[in-house]
Amino acid sequence: MNQDGLLTSDEPFLLELAFQDDDVASSGSRWIARLFGIGLSILFHLWLLATLADVSFELRPKLADEPIESDFTALPPREEPIDFKAAEPKYELANPSDREMEVRKSMNAVSLGQEVAQNPRMETAPTALLDLNVEGMRPPMYDIPQGINFSEKMVVHGTTGEGLVQIESALDRVTWEIAQNLQERKVLVVWLIDASGSLGPQRLVLQRRLKRIYGELNALEQTEQIPRLEQPILSGVVTFGSKTLFMTKEPTAKFDEVLNAVRTAPTDESGVENVFAAVNQVMDNWSKYRTDNGRRILLVTVTDEAGDDHGPTMELAITKCQRYGARGYVIGPASPFGRRKGLVPYVAKENGQTYQIPVDLGPETVVVENVDLPFWYEGPQYTYLSSGYGPYALSRLVRETGGVYFLTNMTTNAGLSTVGEFDPGLMKAYEPDYKYSSPDQFLKDLIKHPLRAAIVGAAEYSQTTNLRAQGTPQMEFRVQPGNFRQAFTDAQRSAAISSLAVDNILARMPPNVDKLYASEPSARWRLAFSLNYGRLLAQKIRAFEYNSALAQLKTGYAEADIQTKVNHFLFRPSRELTYAPSLRKQVGVAEAHLQRVISEAPGTPWAVMAARELRDGFGIKLIERFILPAPPAPKNKETKAKPAPKFANEQKKVATKPTPKPVPPVLPKL
Repeated sequence: MNQDGLLTSDEPFLLELAFQDDDVASSGSRWIARLFGIGLSILFHLWLLATLADVSFELRPKLADEPIESDFTALPPREEPIDFKAAEPKYELANPSDREMEVRKSMNAVSLGQEVAQNPRMETAPTALLDLNVEGMRPPMYDIPQGINFSEKMVVHGTTGEGLVQIESALDRVTWEIAQNLQERKVLVVWLIDASGSLGPQRLVLQRRLKRIYGELNALEQTEQIPRLEQPILSGVVTFGSKTLFMTKEPTAKFDEVLNAVRTAPTDESGVENVFAAVNQVMDNWSKYRTDNGRRILLVTVTDEAGDDHGPTMELAITKCQRYGARGYVIGPASPFGRRKGLVPYVAKENGQTYQIPVDLGPETVVVENVDLPFWYEGPQYTYLSSGYGPYALSRLVRETGGVYFLTNMTTNAGLSTVGEFDPGLMKAYEPDYKYSSPDQFLKDLIKHPLRAAIVGAAEYSQTTNLRAQGTPQMEFRVQPGNFRQAFTDAQRSAAISSLAVDNILARMPPNVDKLYASEPSARWRLAFSLNYGRLLAQKIRAFEYNSALAQLKTGYAEADIQTKVNHFLFRPSRELTYAPSLRKQVGVAEAHLQRVISEAPGTPWAVMAARELRDGFGIKLIERFILPAPPAPKNKETKAKPAPKFANEQKKVATKPTPKPVPPVLPKL
């Protein structure tokens, strides 16, 4: 036994030997002793086996290098590179930009004002679904990215570089949006088409493009890049003008019926575009496809104007879209910067003359935020400078429903095209606030922001007053001794009107308004103030300098000087004030505001306007010349003509009837 009283491994055998050598014990006792020893041996070995069962041995072969220790901490899976060139898919969704780029970039489309939707979904990179069936290899198929929904605002073609789209490209991007939504559920696509006559050519483009759109979607379904479902896409066609017409009584899965509905849509001659009334009626009639069948409703609006039924009708339409999860997409115009109306040149067939027809294109904000001032001197007036955004009401529909606004040149007349070149990334920082449902709601909020109230007051007055700044006054004078003072006085009237108009606009701003700049939190409103205030000061200085120059010319010359020394006066812009030195301090203030706009927001419409104002100096440079008067024409002796003899039988002339005035042409309503 050991010191704990337990038998050691040799003790059973010693006991057995002890019983065998005992000559005194009887044979019965010996058998008992043997049995006792065997029992102890069996118990010992059972204990030993039980003890060894809990012992484990690790046999490690000798390795040249130490093996890597691994744990089971959850790590992201490692993506192995895949050679997509090995087998290209038979069908592939056409790139909207018609050039090579990543699928993710095609989906998110370079745009202005990319905006995260209300319920974003994490975006994943395209992955290949490889079929490893040994009976035959199938080409890889690519998932359309299911990612964050962006509200994309493209600017008119020719103004924002890669972010610009024509109507054909916009329709291709709509194809991407439909395909993306098909990844999640069946869809109902409603084509809401402006029925006005100005959109006729665009409807022809839509007809040609529809075949490609539905052909690509069918190809994606055949290659299983979008789920194969029973009737995955239903489509409806609705036109809007003064009334809403359902060209398809119910949504259909037949492409021929969709195409025929677009072809046979009538033209609305009323000039009214009640787009939001159409949205309301579509949701009233076809929301059942969402509630009963679970389809996602995509409203694709094609228009070239801002729409006429804003206010409560717009808000009701947005509420219904949100209630049923409908998404609004718009292929429409760019709003002109700080303006509500655009003018379309129309050539009348009756007389061949050109007329300017007003249309609603904006503004891009709830109310106008820019003062209406012409620029001096030759150069662009930027009357239709692109704002970089769509009209406020349609943009709000897109924003609130998580859709996309595709800005494109939607007009048949070049005069309606906005101009300007802007970086979409820069423009995102100055996006309008789309939270206001009406101008009244916006105006109530102005009470909290005195700088904004000053800008809106000045801009609204400049757009509505009958007293307008006159623009560039007369810059060249050919005078004579007897009329030079009157000629200068007449020219002063234009500058005086401009000065009065600017003073009236500035009067709508509180005293020391520039001190409110530092407390304004919005970058957009700070730019609006610096641009408007700087331009108003610049125009005031120029008009006063011009007026002062003419006043000095009237008193600085006598008739003898005009007769012998100078009779030709030319005004040219100058960087220095010559005739109004008392305004040099205001020159510094105006230049500081305009330079601030250029430095803080390059590549934006604010910077374009500020640079145009600063292009020419605020002063006047006078150039004097003397041109010898032409010699008098020689007097020729003229013989008086003898009167023609009258004959008795001469008939009296018949009086001719006056030519009737031409009937004015009937101008279309756009």
